[in-house]
Amino acid sequence: MAESFIYANGRISGEETTLLDQRMWQMLISSSGNSEALRLLGDTWYGGFMQYHCMEDCFIKAMEATEEELIELSEDERLVRGILYRRDVRNARYVWKNLLSGDNSEDEIDIELPGLIEIEILRKAVTSVEIREELPSLFARALEELLDNDRVTTLQVDRQLDLLAAAVERDELVEINSGFRTFFMTNIEQKNFLTASRCSIDGVSRQEVHEMLLPGGYHTEDEIVEAYQRRTLPGLLAEAPGFDSIVAAFEEALETGLFLGFEKECDRRLLELLEKGAFPVFGPSPLAAFVLRREMEIDHLRLLLAAKSAGVKEDRLKKRLPRG
Repeated sequence: MAESFIYANGRISGEETTLLDQRMWQMLISSSGNSEALRLLGDTWYGGFMQYHCMEDCFIKAMEATEEELIELSEDERLVRGILYRRDVRNARYVWKNLLSGDNSEDEIDIELPGLIEIEILRKAVTSVEIREELPSLFARALEELLDNDRVTTLQVDRQLDLLAAAVERDELVEINSGFRTFFMTNIEQKNFLTASRCSIDGVSRQEVHEMLLPGGYHTEDEIVEAYQRRTLPGLLAEAPGFDSIVAAFEEALETGLFLGFEKECDRRLLELLEKGAFPVFGPSPLAAFVLRREMEIDHLRLLLAAKSAGVKEDRLKKRLPRG
């Protein structure tokens, strides 16, 4: 199996040079504003997509190009299916939020290239039981959960699609190897503790917290809610493998109500898992790791450009971004 990926892995090694290096991140963070940051980005790999005047369109096209390259190179069905279903989850979020949350306007909504589910199927499944049966079982169950509500809010759609995204990754990607299991469990664990810590600042009820948590981390939802109620979240987080280095940032977030440092340490940990040899050199793993690294890079660029537009200062940006 690994031998069949030698060419693909070589291609991906070349593509890794298109990821922004430390020097470019330093320049972007230090840039005087949004215009200078965009000029700098124009000289990178992203410049090839900047004919789309809206930067969000640029990022969507850049992510699609990355995923399409992986699909072309990969011979692993689980990996291709998992990446494409993740795209379908994003499209389902756009479409179902528009149709179910009371905003049935004809205004154009953000849509990506379909993965394995046509956009029209996602649309028609909302009102047609027959079409709903054409959806993969995970998607059908998620939609049925939403349709069971008398009135669906955008928060409910986001919650259900967060669960669907986690289920797709758990079913399709974590079995590729133990490195991916570690990555996705770490990601979910971080999200759950971030949710719980923010809720503790706002005094959210135990039941509401439980409903916001995702399955699949190192700790169950019940364990996290119990620690939430007892105010022992830092101790529980310290028990998760590889989390020792971010407990201090978590305690500071709980103390101050400011989460930039904790979010930065969470992202740093995920990047370390993707970059520092957690996956075999050959096979599907480097391909999927590259896609995830690109996805994180784009998320950080979105954050940086939004901060530059809002006039956020360099020192504050450095407190949030794990690069530069």
